Amino acid sequence: MTLSDLASIGTFVSAVAVVVSLVYLGSQIRQARVHQQAAIRSERASRMAAMNIAAQEPSIAVAIAKGVTGSDDISGTQYAQFAHFCRASFYNAEDTYFQHKLGLISEEAFASFVASVQGWASRAPGMRAAWKQFRGLFVSEFAEWMDRTLAQAQVAQPIDPFAQWRTLVEAENREPLS
Repeated sequence: MTLSDLASIGTFVSAVAVVVSLVYLGSQIRQARVHQQAAIRSERASRMAAMNIAAQEPSIAVAIAKGVTGSDDISGTQYAQFAHFCRASFYNAEDTYFQHKLGLISEEAFASFVASVQGWASRAPGMRAAWKQFRGLFVSEFAEWMDRTLAQAQVAQPIDPFAQWRTLVEAENREPLS
């Protein structure tokens, strides 16, 4: 075997090593993306849980209930509580929008988010009014997307979620247990 043959074998082995390294690097990049998306989903869930936990405080719950429907008897303090809730919701929406734009949130998760936005927009005149009031605080690209998304929502009468829940519980109680 000549020195030239050994050099050719060395070149071949080096090429195989580079291919193996690239395959490994590709798998590591895919794994990092999966972990990154999981961390983002976890953070989004934590934010929503924190907002829901904060909304359990009785005075805030009353303020949100009055604000969502645009109740005439909302006080200034209740309006301030509701306004902070709305701004937190809108900042969460903005973050979700840009994470999706960067490919960090799946199409399925984003579609669920859009359905949620359109759901509250359809039955929450106070939230729609708050968006108009706070729209200028947000990046124009997101604000325009939000405007389009809200415009696509079919406006309907607000519902009473407590009454709806009571009806569902009554229906469940009528179901025979197996």
